[in-house]
Amino acid sequence: MITELFAARRQLGWAGSNLNQAVKVLNSGGDVPQITDAITAVRRAADRVQQAAAHLLGQRTTPRP
Repeated sequence: MITELFAARRQLGWAGSNLNQAVKVLNSGGDVPQITDAITAVRRAADRVQQAAAHLLGQRTTPRP
């Protein structure tokens, strides 16, 4: 599970890099028609990673019976 979580975090980093490139195009006067959908997808994925990490940390910090 931890390996998959780190892989997802790495993919989010790549997605963030792509979003930065899209913003650069927008700042230069270009058009990026799918940027809203891309931002929504990245935000949703980031929320899932954050929830999974919190769940995993909660399990690890809970004393075993």
